[in-house]
Amino acid sequence: MPHINELELCIELINSAKTPEEAFSYFCSILAQSGYDRITYSLVTDHPSLDLPKQHGLVTSYPDDWMQYYNEHNYMNVDPVVQKVLTTKTPFFWSDLVDNPDLPAESWLMMNQAAESGLNSGIAFSLQGEPGEIVGLGVARNDSYKDTRDYDFLAKVYLLGTYFHETYRDMLMKEKNNIPLVTDREKEVLYWGAEGKTDPEMAIILGISVNTVRFHWKSIFSKLSARGRSYAVTKSIRLGIIVPELVRSPYHSR
Repeated sequence: MPHINELELCIELINSAKTPEEAFSYFCSILAQSGYDRITYSLVTDHPSLDLPKQHGLVTSYPDDWMQYYNEHNYMNVDPVVQKVLTTKTPFFWSDLVDNPDLPAESWLMMNQAAESGLNSGIAFSLQGEPGEIVGLGVARNDSYKDTRDYDFLAKVYLLGTYFHETYRDMLMKEKNNIPLVTDREKEVLYWGAEGKTDPEMAIILGISVNTVRFHWKSIFSKLSARGRSYAVTKSIRLGIIVPELVRSPYHSR
């Protein structure tokens, strides 16, 4: 498992996920190495593009008993992290909120109850989807770690969290619209198919065997319910799986 200091490897790992759940699992595993073993991805506004209402912990590794307690008490309405996410795009430390003398009593109580449930310290930030759609990503620790304001780590979590968000949301959109999940290699085969390359030519370009190219075509046909290459390429463009202007760049230059 790559460390967050190896951002490129972390991104490659998340990109290799086949499902939204797998992408979240990889994201959690990467951050757990730095002690941040509690993650939640919340819709802090309604998301019409996904047909989902606002909700705390659309996907989460927070303790189940805390999530139940949180929702039963409608804490999303007094959660200072949620309120901060709604008003700023800048990542922040939870302690910035707890140390605020003007924090309402009910919000202070909620944060202390969260700490008692194992969410001792954390960071959070907002992520944008469609216009008006905001996601909040919270990253917390279960231990008694003292917040040291590690801004380098904060920046790396923000970058990786943004990539995870884009990947996760894209997967949800594809599931919602019944768009097949095509692998990167299958996309390459589709791009070169759009260029009119033959299987032997693709094998040389991609550094794989002709049989492997044909295996990828068979998988593509199955996923797209397509009987031929031309239809598979056309359908993949229509569904947004490959983008026409990218057929010649960067693939054309290889």
